[in-house]
Amino acid sequence: MANRTELADYAASLANLSEHTELQERLKLYQVFLKLYEHHRGLLDEILELETSGSRSLARVTLPYVQGFVSGEQAYLVTNLLRGKTQALLQPQQVWVIGRDPKRALIPIQDIRLSRCHAAIKFIKGQGFYLLDLASRNQSLLNGEPVRQALLKDGDQVRLGSVSFTFFLCQSTRMLPALPPEMMDRLDQCQDMALEERSGRPLPAGELGVEEDEVPTLDLYPDRHHETSGFLHLGDQEQRLL
Repeated sequence: MANRTELADYAASLANLSEHTELQERLKLYQVFLKLYEHHRGLLDEILELETSGSRSLARVTLPYVQGFVSGEQAYLVTNLLRGKTQALLQPQQVWVIGRDPKRALIPIQDIRLSRCHAAIKFIKGQGFYLLDLASRNQSLLNGEPVRQALLKDGDQVRLGSVSFTFFLCQSTRMLPALPPEMMDRLDQCQDMALEERSGRPLPAGELGVEEDEVPTLDLYPDRHHETSGFLHLGDQEQRLL
């Protein structure tokens, strides 16, 4: 029977083998990109552009949502389902109909899978906001399950036809404390600096009460120098091998 020391040595050898295999795979990937760089520079530039443009395109994505909010006796829906613009919607009976028919649906959406009057969100005092299916052809789904009537909770996922949105529920309001005078002064200074920069004359850091050499900088990649992409990054181990 193997003793504890032999088992430890065996486990260490397996770990070293695993690290070596992973290192070889990373080196192979680097060599592929190196050859691509040498012989097909244009294609590599396109790949890198796709890599860096992904986050920029995500920033333009609008995430559909509906938020229920109650103030006193009045309930509101705040949503961006209407042409992607955020609006606060008040309704006398506190019922908001969603559907394809712009004459009968208070939240009209042009989607072929939506019924003319597909569903409604109804507020009942003392209970909350309910999702009601109005005998739609393609059903109303709440968190992936078809429902006829269901109480909506914060974070619920709703799907009506091809339209999906997240429901948020504002359950309380809070009064936050006032900012101290020094913080208000700093905000005013920052606003003045932004206006000056727009006019083409940036203010020196000292005008914000901060010495120039004390202005913080952020190095997102402290261990990387002059790299084109994260794909081409080599760790210390790879560099030593090369």
